[in-house]
Amino acid sequence: MPTTPWGMQRWACGWLMHHGTPAYASDTSGRDFQQFVDDVGRNRDFFNSVASAAFAFGQLVAAFKASPEGKIQEALAKTMEPFEPSRPQDEVIQRPVMETLRQRIASWQQHATIIGGRYQSGKSVATQEALRGVRGVVRFTIRSADWADRMCKQLGVDDEGLFKEVMRRVPEKLKDFPNNLTKCPILLLEVPRTTTEGINLISSTAKDVATDKIGSAIHVIVSASSAAVALAFDAGGTERQEDIWVGDLTEEEAKEFLALHGHEKNWRDFVDACGLRIGDLVKACENLKKGISLNDTKQEYRRFATAEAVGFMELQVHPKLNGRQMSQELLKVYPEGMPEVFNSIRILLGSLPN
Repeated sequence: MPTTPWGMQRWACGWLMHHGTPAYASDTSGRDFQQFVDDVGRNRDFFNSVASAAFAFGQLVAAFKASPEGKIQEALAKTMEPFEPSRPQDEVIQRPVMETLRQRIASWQQHATIIGGRYQSGKSVATQEALRGVRGVVRFTIRSADWADRMCKQLGVDDEGLFKEVMRRVPEKLKDFPNNLTKCPILLLEVPRTTTEGINLISSTAKDVATDKIGSAIHVIVSASSAAVALAFDAGGTERQEDIWVGDLTEEEAKEFLALHGHEKNWRDFVDACGLRIGDLVKACENLKKGISLNDTKQEYRRFATAEAVGFMELQVHPKLNGRQMSQELLKVYPEGMPEVFNSIRILLGSLPN
């Protein structure tokens, strides 16, 4: 459709010629067509007024969308869409930790939620699956120190003030969805293993927005790919954050997962070669499709694990605490006691002087 008044007038005339009354449409070469032209001429002012009004309305709509209020409403509408995880539901097995997460989300009142666990233990998948279909969720992947500004731009607002206003309006909108899992807005922050900047800002942001007054508070969920990032997170002490641990698969879960990939008959071979960490099983399935045997994958994992262990033991996180000490504590209770040791290390780090 034309965007200028005169262009819209010509468009309207053309439309009437093809879709007007039968009298006009019956003969565009004789008297009827001349009558049509005369009618348009006599009503030129009317057509101009209609075209001008339509053009002005279009400009008004565009101006509103570009205004702070317009951006807030558009971002709010986006936030109210049901959350859609990255992985299709038929590729995900249900694990008890997902129900733990759902209960935490449904009963949340204050403080941040930290999802911890070994690298590639399935933290992101478990967290996203727990949020499947939930409205009022903003998800952002942190990759740099300026993540807060990038998050606002991704949502379509200019700054943190407008972002908070969007989230402030979420509870009222959620009243239209009484069966939604939560009545509060959720900010899901995913931190890849490669992210090394902006961690302090994550902690301070979670501390601030998760403890705002009732009606304005935001449930911040941090899914940290690296255990080191989860350890570094501090929203004001362990009493001001809830830690949820995502462990390795059980054998039954591994069997179910491998069945999804067509290995229900030889699932034991995969577990014997790779263990029960879901990321390792995924990689083994992919390698097998490429012609890489399970034994070769097993050797690759051993080399990688050795390098990881050496690197971890060489860590010096504090003059009084190093990686070798932490690994010794973890080995004493592996795997069942890892969450407890994990939390005790965080408490110790918080109590040590700089």
